[in-house]
Amino acid sequence: MNLELYIVVLCYNCESYIKQCIDSIKSQTYTNYKVVIIDDCSTDNTSSVIKNNINNKFVFLQNKHNTGPLSNHIKAIESFKYNPNAVIVHVDGDDLLLHPNVFSLIAQAYIKNSTHLVSYGNYITSTGNKSICKPWIKGISISEYISPVGWIFSHLRTFKLKLWKHIDPKISFYDINNKLYTSAGDVAIMKPILELAGRSKTMFISIPLYLYRDNIPLNEHHKDLNDQVRCALDIKNKPIYNTVNE
Repeated sequence: MNLELYIVVLCYNCESYIKQCIDSIKSQTYTNYKVVIIDDCSTDNTSSVIKNNINNKFVFLQNKHNTGPLSNHIKAIESFKYNPNAVIVHVDGDDLLLHPNVFSLIAQAYIKNSTHLVSYGNYITSTGNKSICKPWIKGISISEYISPVGWIFSHLRTFKLKLWKHIDPKISFYDINNKLYTSAGDVAIMKPILELAGRSKTMFISIPLYLYRDNIPLNEHHKDLNDQVRCALDIKNKPIYNTVNE
């Protein structure tokens, strides 16, 4: 297999977890990958832990100012060399991959389904809560999954880099005050990505590949739920992208 994986790792004040995250990436049996890891101006020892544990597959970017998850997602994706067939893989710095064959399974899924452009799900949580991920039901739009149906497109999220060029950042990533969304960055990115790919080119991987720490204080669901809801509902009403022939 020669499919290239581009791994995006974002972190902020996760010194207790980031080594496990890095180790879970370094342990992967599939080795055709590169990592961009961004520390969003942490106030703890996150940056030191990163520097002491990464190898030459990692590029470490350390922000001088806290810019937020969405800004860092964009920064990381756009820092990779453009390879339209490469697959972007999102791993949060306080989470980890469940076993050494995660990247192999992702690569196999894309190679087996050569026309597919996106994959998502499934995970286990640190508290035992069930995964929210389910197959995308025919006839339900991405906006409906934001509300009222409920978001299902979660970890492990991946997509072909070729979709990124079709997104208009000003339309998709900025609120009515012309500011980048401060929460729900995954929804801001995945809504246009899923719309561009369409249901027929989106894979749901039911086997858990990811450990999601849903009980830490910096988890977005705990930190500022009101802001997350505000951003998600605004994103819901963004213009819908047409599917692309890629």
